[in-house]
Amino acid sequence: MSLSKLTAGLIMAIVLINSADLRGDDAEIARFEKRLKLSKLSDHMICGGAPSRADLAFLARTRGITRVISLLDPSAEVDQEAADAKDLGVAFESKPLAIGLDGPLDQARINRDVARSIIDEIRATTDGTVYVHCQSGRDRAGFMRFAHRVTVDGWSFADALQEALDGGFSPTKLPGFYRDMKLFMSELDELPKVAAMPITDKELNSKEMTAGIGAQSLNVKLMGEGSPLYVIHGGPGESHKMFRPYLDELSKSHKLVYYDQVGCGGSSKPQFAEAYTLERQVEELEALRKVAEHEKISLIAQSSGCLIAMKYALAHPDRVDKMVLVSGWASAEEFQKYIPVLVSVMGETDREKYDWLIGELRKAMRGPNDRELVALVGLQLPGIFFGEVDTAFRLDWLRHVEVSSYVNIVMEKEVFRTSDLRPELAKITGIPTLVVSGKFDLITPPPLAKTIADGIPGAKLEVFERSGHYPYVEENRKFIDTVTGFLGGAKAAAE
Repeated sequence: MSLSKLTAGLIMAIVLINSADLRGDDAEIARFEKRLKLSKLSDHMICGGAPSRADLAFLARTRGITRVISLLDPSAEVDQEAADAKDLGVAFESKPLAIGLDGPLDQARINRDVARSIIDEIRATTDGTVYVHCQSGRDRAGFMRFAHRVTVDGWSFADALQEALDGGFSPTKLPGFYRDMKLFMSELDELPKVAAMPITDKELNSKEMTAGIGAQSLNVKLMGEGSPLYVIHGGPGESHKMFRPYLDELSKSHKLVYYDQVGCGGSSKPQFAEAYTLERQVEELEALRKVAEHEKISLIAQSSGCLIAMKYALAHPDRVDKMVLVSGWASAEEFQKYIPVLVSVMGETDREKYDWLIGELRKAMRGPNDRELVALVGLQLPGIFFGEVDTAFRLDWLRHVEVSSYVNIVMEKEVFRTSDLRPELAKITGIPTLVVSGKFDLITPPPLAKTIADGIPGAKLEVFERSGHYPYVEENRKFIDTVTGFLGGAKAAAE
């Protein structure tokens, strides 16, 4: 071998060795990333666990780290980390993300100023790379990734949380997470109280009737004058009282037709499972329309009631004028996708209460207390309201809510596990449709509403910014105005 070739070979070897030393061996880097649980927040930000002095040197050498931000509470460990960074010529900032973790956990909170500053860092384009010390590399990192998705990328609350969960995030380890994120996303210092409205039939031109449909009877409440607007409750197993008095104002421009589905509220309650299917409920609605002698009707439905409304529109398109679908879903498969998200934000105490209530409900399935138990189960779910529910509202809810656990359990499989109207939505043509969702609804989050709105030709999607599963309760004024504007506020003569 010639001297020139040998020299060239040695030079190349030296270059490769030095290059490998600068970058770090691939296997070594892989071990390092696994140990610190590194993950990417943006093109110029990575996060992970507690770095030693050697780790900081390795990060600076292999990742070009020029700055470290610690999200941990002040401690000797953080002080040592700051000293190590200084010795290595790396800038260091302490930004504790949580407040009050050293006290009662239910009083601990996310430091929103710190969260916003990290979001601003993620948005910014800076020189060098920033390392965010998130302790375990999971929960604080998951929180920041979540916050970035909803505030910068515009993801839904539920989808952003699902991604964070897939990455190992555990929201219950950040006490008050769900409440704090609602405050953070809505730019509020305190959550509003969910206010109860008194029920009154005065000056509403209301009357009750019983409509016979075959062997069964429906409890019906008529209110107001104008073109008929049928109100379809959800559950399955709730009653029309879920809507009162929150929708009563619509009777100023329409004849509201509140009714209880068979098995619910004041309607007849056959005790055989065959009476409770979505097809039967569509038949009930059509039978009621005929009894009331309404040529054409508009529909407003909530939650699982949206399945009834959409199936009715498919079966009787010539009978539907307009349709409002609130907090609904078209696919049980999509609905089930978000159950883990709902459960994830329940603290340990809430989960224990929920499990106990479910157990008691099953034991008292047809007993005298199932109405109260089902209502309490609903109130225990964290995604049901955006605002805070106080004792007064809980008592009012229990006074006016009626739920049949029998209907709910019998219809559970069809409604929550097998229903899928997605292939049929495109057939709902010529029916103006408004789809409503609450931004903070974790039971039927906005992506489910978007599926409906995208599937029905010409449908309009309206997301209420400060609502959970019941926008007509939490943002009542906006809801009434939105629906009135969509349906047409002028009073029309009854058919």
